[in-house]
Formats: sequence, C-alpha cells, structure tokens
Amino acid sequence: MSRYVGLILVILTCVHMHETKKCEGSGLGLKYVWGDALTDPADCIGPNNVQYPSAAISRSYKSLWAGGRSARSHQPRTIDPELTRQALLHNYKIAHGDYSIAESSRNGRAFSPKETCGSPARLCKTRYNTTAPMYGVSLTSGQPVTIVQKFPDLLQQVVFEVCESKECDVVHGECTQTYVPYLFLVIPLGPVTLTGQDYVLVESGCVCKPRNSASATSEPPAVPSF
Repeated sequence: MSRYVGLILVILTCVHMHETKKCEGSGLGLKYVWGDALTDPADCIGPNNVQYPSAAISRSYKSLWAGGRSARSHQPRTIDPELTRQALLHNYKIAHGDYSIAESSRNGRAFSPKETCGSPARLCKTRYNTTAPMYGVSLTSGQPVTIVQKFPDLLQQVVFEVCESKECDVVHGECTQTYVPYLFLVIPLGPVTLTGQDYVLVESGCVCKPRNSASATSEPPAVPSF
C-alpha cells in the first residue's frame, strides 16, 4: 500500500511541476538572467527544476523588519513597481536619445529607437525594456544565483537593451551585444539564506563592429549548462 501512495505522490509532484510555469520573463531571451518577477508567477520553476523560493524570501524579508525595536514605524513606504518601471524607462530614454514606444503591453512591453544611425553604438537596431530578474549567472563565480524579488515590496528592476539586427545599417559590419554588470541582492541555489550581493551581467546595448576591424571584442563568461 505504501508503495502505491509513494507512486501517487511522485505523479502528483510531476503533474504540479508540469503545470507550474517556468521562469521565462515573457520570453525575453536574455543570456545571463531569466525570469521576471513582474510577469512570472511567484512559484515558477527555475534552474534544476527548482521552484522559486518566494515563501522563504518573504519570511526572510519579514525577519529583517521584525528584528528592529519598532519595525512597523521604520518600514519604508512601498513604491508602485509600475512607477519605478516608468521612471527607469524615462531616464534611459533621456540618457540614450530620442526613443519612441513601439509597443506597450504587460506581456511584450517592447521598446525600440526611432533612429539607428549616428554613433557606432547606434548603428544597430535595438530594443530595450525593464525586467526584474529572478535568476542570474554570477559574474564573480560563474554559478547560478537566485536574485531576491518580493512583489511589490522589494523589486530589483533593471533596464536591458538587446540587438535586433545582426548587421549594421550604415557601416559594413556586425552588431555585437554589449553587457554591463549589475549588483543584485542574491541567494545561492541551495540553502535559502540571505548572503549578500553579487554582480550579474545584463544586456546593455549593441555596438557596430566593422568587419575589417582588428580590435578584439572581449567575450562575457560562458553560461553554465543546467
């Protein structure tokens, strides 16, 4: 009898894992981060088929404020994640020239520039948006880490910009994806204990590299296979 009960539990677990969505981040296809706390369910499946530890993160978050003498009075006011997202996009737009919204929806939320000509960094077609990644590859260790996200109280949103073309529009060359390290509050993929911060690479734009250029382009660390 116990054998059948164990088999049923295994089947139910497999069914639950199958029904639970993977942490995909609306199919953004970023190289070193995946999942998006703004669009993915809190119990989505990450690396090694492990569920995102949202419950453990919630408990750890509460304990941070519970440890104070007057936790409630010192707990900061939560800012609407959408307001934060709009502010990030607005500032990015100002810093990188005149952009227009090509599409705006909760699922796609794709943005693209009006013009791609100009400096070498703007010769390639790109799109940019925000994400609140749930997992990433550590720049220091090369290992996967869980990025702490607790909707809506603690969301680590960043702006990414990815190449949409392989070849430059004006100069005869190749469009090369660039990356920038972001510092995230992370936990390891193992015992769920807050351990501090780590750098994770995020797509930051597209640079036109002339085909006859002799300059070598530094490659980011390889993505570990899961």
